[in-house]
Amino acid sequence: MAVEARLSHGQLFSWREVERYPRDWLAEANLPSTWDLRGASTDGVMRALRRLAERHEALRTTYHEVGGTPVQRVHEGAEPPVELDDRVVTDPGEHERVKNEMLAVPFAVEGDFNWRARLVSSRGAPLYMALTFSHLIVDLWSIHHLQDQFKALLADPGATAVTGPAPRELARRQREEPWRARQEGSERYWRGVLAEGLMDALPTLPARVKRDRLELTLHSRALGGYAAEAGRMHGVTAPAVLMAFVAAGLARHLDTERVTLSLMSSNRFAPEDQHNVGTMNQLIPFVAGVDPRATLAEHVKRLHWASARAYRHSSYDFDRIAVMAGELGERPGHDCWMNHLFRAWFNYIQVDRRPSDARDPAPAELAWTPLAQQYGQAFRVRVEVRGGRTSVLLLADPEVLPAAAMTDIMRTVAAGVRLAVTDPGRALKDLWGAGTAPPPTLFPPDVPDPHAPDHGVPDPPAPDPDVPDQ
Repeated sequence: MAVEARLSHGQLFSWREVERYPRDWLAEANLPSTWDLRGASTDGVMRALRRLAERHEALRTTYHEVGGTPVQRVHEGAEPPVELDDRVVTDPGEHERVKNEMLAVPFAVEGDFNWRARLVSSRGAPLYMALTFSHLIVDLWSIHHLQDQFKALLADPGATAVTGPAPRELARRQREEPWRARQEGSERYWRGVLAEGLMDALPTLPARVKRDRLELTLHSRALGGYAAEAGRMHGVTAPAVLMAFVAAGLARHLDTERVTLSLMSSNRFAPEDQHNVGTMNQLIPFVAGVDPRATLAEHVKRLHWASARAYRHSSYDFDRIAVMAGELGERPGHDCWMNHLFRAWFNYIQVDRRPSDARDPAPAELAWTPLAQQYGQAFRVRVEVRGGRTSVLLLADPEVLPAAAMTDIMRTVAAGVRLAVTDPGRALKDLWGAGTAPPPTLFPPDVPDPHAPDHGVPDPPAPDPDVPDQ
């Protein structure tokens, strides 16, 4: 028997985001994970997965539209969707191939449990399990919780875990009187953002409509180390340092002294939300001044505190905000509030705990993506830190930010992060002057041509930290 309930704020946000995807890009909502199974038995693995599904409603929830309104159905029981694959494994990196193969397969948005797994064994002995989850049911934080609990259940079938409220319980709380103050605070914040104005220079698209984009990625092992040093020096976070110089580069090329960036918030600041398994992430915009006369230190701090204030209001009813925006005169000109309200966004993901080293001598690399994401926002930056290497992915509409501008924004980030450590009293307007060129460990001297047949240097797949070589 299934129980039907309204969506939580995080679930609704994910639903509205995924529903705008073109049908052939639905796999973009997928999140991968690979779990080491060596030393376990197939029976033990399946028992642990069943226990996880019993414990966490997100793993036995399907989505549906009822009368035009999205709802969740929590099923009383569900057999884990696991494919058993027993064969001889000779390639030590084949788990990456399997993970990427599964990641490319989209889920049916409605009526699907929105996760699947492939248990790979050799001669009956489990080796690893590749899993794919849709962002509709979990976020990256949740996947880490699931993996930790799975390992504990493998070791001890009776293992318990601290859990937070289930998604349908969270949805109920968010519509009760004690939540009203938070709701009203978020709405006041949104009114302020809308009053200051969104970034009209960045075009937005209707739902499911594609447009040619360019996507450039900077890889550097030293970059994250400098960001961490600058953060400690100025009393801010490493993500805020990187974001500050993304904003500086964007403002320069849009010829403005005010930018509106949207940040992806985990919405897990309260202790009771630390152990939730579900989708909690939401974007929240903030308006920040980019004063060319400010010092680099002042600029970094200004952006940090503007974003910190935004995070306080990052859990909200997306549909309610869209209605409010319409009442305040916002007119997207198309059917996609998701694109209209979040025209430029910045996201930072720390995949593992390995620190970055500013003195790492490895040269930086730049690479153009052969097929850039063709829908959604006109400007997007995603930072991923994995194994001590920082990868900054920048996607833009070339009619607004052509290849040369994108390359300059990347150079701005690399130069700014270093100078925030070595010369924080320098004025922001001097960031593009003489003596500011970043070293090869932060930015390569040769910039690839986006129109070359190979689009520059391809990005080799990073090894999964959870699965040692077979």
